Amino acid sequence: MRMKLAFGAALLGLGLQLFAAHQAGAADNPLRFDLGSDRAKAATTANPADGSLTIKKQSYLPLYSSVALGGGATLVHLGANVTLRNISPDQPLVVTSARYFDRSGEMVSDLAGQAFTLKPMATIEVFIPITEQSVGLRGGRGGSILLDWAATGPIPEPVMEALVLGSSGPASFSFISRSVPVRVSQ
Repeated sequence: MRMKLAFGAALLGLGLQLFAAHQAGAADNPLRFDLGSDRAKAATTANPADGSLTIKKQSYLPLYSSVALGGGATLVHLGANVTLRNISPDQPLVVTSARYFDRSGEMVSDLAGQAFTLKPMATIEVFIPITEQSVGLRGGRGGSILLDWAATGPIPEPVMEALVLGSSGPASFSFISRSVPVRVSQ
C-alpha cells in the first residue's frame, strides 16, 4: 500500500512540475500553431505565390473553454486539442489567418501569426490550455476560431476539430466540436 501511495505521490509531483513548466512557458509563448516543431515542419511546405490563390474561403469552429452544470451552479473549465486537417490528397491548403475569439467577439489570439501551407493530407495542431490564468479560458462558453484559407484550385473544405476535455471531481467530460464552412447569404 505504501508503494502505491509513493508512486501516486511521485506521479502527482511530476504532473505539478509539468503544469508549472507549462505555466511559465505560457506567459512567454502566445497561443499559436507551433510552426517551428519538427511535426509542423514535416506537415508544411512553402507558400505559393499570392496571385496563384484562386480559391479563398472561411471556416468557423465553435470552441468551449467552459460548460455550466447543475443548472449553472457549477462551471467546469475545459482544455482543447485543436487540429486542422487538409483532406485533399493532392492540393496544398494555405492558411492565411486563424483567429481565436471570445464570447463577446473580441479576438483573444492570432493562432497562425503568419500564413502557412499544409501539405496534402497533412495535419497541424494547437493546444488551448485549461488553466484559470490561460488565454484559452478567456474564450468562455461562446469562444470560436475563424479560419481564413486559400488554395490554387478546387479543394475539399479543410476539417478543423477540437477535442474538448475537462473534469470536475470524479466526473470527466470530453466531446468533439467540428468546423463548418462560412457561407455568405444573399
